[in-house]
Amino acid sequence: MPAFFQKYRGHVLVGLIFLLLTLGQQYVFFLVKGSQVSVLSLGKTVGFFVFFVAATFIREKPLRYLFLNFIMVLNFFQMTHQSFFGTQVLPFEIWLLFTEMNEINGSMLGEPSHFVIPLLLTVIPVALGWFAGKKIPQEKRLPVIGWLFLVYFLYNPARTFVTGNSWGRQPSVEHLGGFNIYLSMSYFAGKILPHKLSSSSVDSRNTSTDLAIENKVVSDWDKIIVVLGESHTPHLMSLFGYDKETTPYLYSLRNDPDFFSTVGLSAGVSTDISVAFFMNLGFGKAGSLKAAKGKHCLLKLARDNGFKTHFWSTQSKQQLRYIAPYICHSSLDSFKSLEDVDPGFENEEAASDLKLLPGLEAAFNEKGKSFLVLHQRGSHSPWQHRYSADSTKFFPVAGDDRSHHYENSLYEFDTFWKELDKFLQTRKEKVLVVYVSDHGEAVGKKGRWGHGFLDPESFEIPIIMRSYRKSLLTFLHNRPPLLTQYNVGLYIASELGYDFNQAADKLPQDYEIYGNDIDGFAGRAKVKFEGADKYQFSLK
Repeated sequence: MPAFFQKYRGHVLVGLIFLLLTLGQQYVFFLVKGSQVSVLSLGKTVGFFVFFVAATFIREKPLRYLFLNFIMVLNFFQMTHQSFFGTQVLPFEIWLLFTEMNEINGSMLGEPSHFVIPLLLTVIPVALGWFAGKKIPQEKRLPVIGWLFLVYFLYNPARTFVTGNSWGRQPSVEHLGGFNIYLSMSYFAGKILPHKLSSSSVDSRNTSTDLAIENKVVSDWDKIIVVLGESHTPHLMSLFGYDKETTPYLYSLRNDPDFFSTVGLSAGVSTDISVAFFMNLGFGKAGSLKAAKGKHCLLKLARDNGFKTHFWSTQSKQQLRYIAPYICHSSLDSFKSLEDVDPGFENEEAASDLKLLPGLEAAFNEKGKSFLVLHQRGSHSPWQHRYSADSTKFFPVAGDDRSHHYENSLYEFDTFWKELDKFLQTRKEKVLVVYVSDHGEAVGKKGRWGHGFLDPESFEIPIIMRSYRKSLLTFLHNRPPLLTQYNVGLYIASELGYDFNQAADKLPQDYEIYGNDIDGFAGRAKVKFEGADKYQFSLK
């Protein structure tokens, strides 16, 4: 082994240096910008180390330095985008780079700080890497290595084009920023560009694009809590008429003047799509653009109007990897995943949403206004892990040994509301709680289970609101019987203190619900409202 290391130590050392420079570039950027630091997992760190060591064996010097530096160079564009918009680059934005070049140049030149810091954080490590490569001998060269690297980097977009593989359709916080750019480029080249070239371009504007802030005042609320549910359907809640008492506590509140509930329509049938659209006041063909820009991100709006902001989740970092890029981390005072909320958890599928509640005491005791997003694991499958022994109220029936698990998970959800209500009743602050599920869930009806398909079982959701020491707005009790996630988002933003050019109770007539692809490739349901209480939808 010593002889082997002696022979290849230069390659190992240069590979290690480029790994440290690449990691350091990203982590320093996070620290400079005050963003939440996403630490690369050990497995991926080892994988990138092997990648850099292998790159040192490329015979052609230009190609060798290209692959040693490519993550850092691509991360320059990622850092610039994150600095300006607060989000990572989505694949379709590569198309916008060409179609809106003048607007992008104007924005960047008007605020040079957004690219000067990323430029320095790229030039310095690239120069240090070049110097190390010159000074440390790496004598072994393999002609075939360069070709293997080229084949790999061409393989991913080619695979997407041929098979429809979706790797790279959304950035993941599990990867380095520069590598996410490569994945976005692969998805763009293999999916979006062929689509654009083979069909007429679809206008990406809709009602949510035209949303504009007209005025901002100090919010009347001391605390606003948004509870983001997971895989909840109103059709199995006794609150909405289900014949089993799955939500008895919520049912007991139904006549309270400060309690409101209705059935709504989600913006997507998968968590990453619906949460991205909801949190950024977008939907349909404009949703991905709004999520990418983050201009109307609820957490940003809250921070800009004097609220301290928090996002706490009982989903693990791995489960949050496609959600986290769209919640405007730069506008957060605290971000907690399951690992932070419940450090001693044993099974992420069995995470208890009740673990979100103990932290409220400290948040309520901090000075000033607070805006909290409590993101649940909810009733996500496997349902048998989604409730405690105390919530075991329902049992299998003949011919169905699955539904009772889901019903028990709803009882657990009802317990969450009971405990939250108990805590808020003891406080003196004016508090607004808004609950909305990310999407619905099919529980055996029409032989369907789960979600992800464009059907009412997947996109009809419960919406619940409750106020403390301040009345809910009148419109909530004279609202349209149907609401969309977009309307709920507008309502939250208005309660944060903003006046918009659109009314929160006006249903968008061009509303669309997306499948499990943020660019709409997985299909979409176009909704047509018939009055205020009915709708029809057609699949596109």
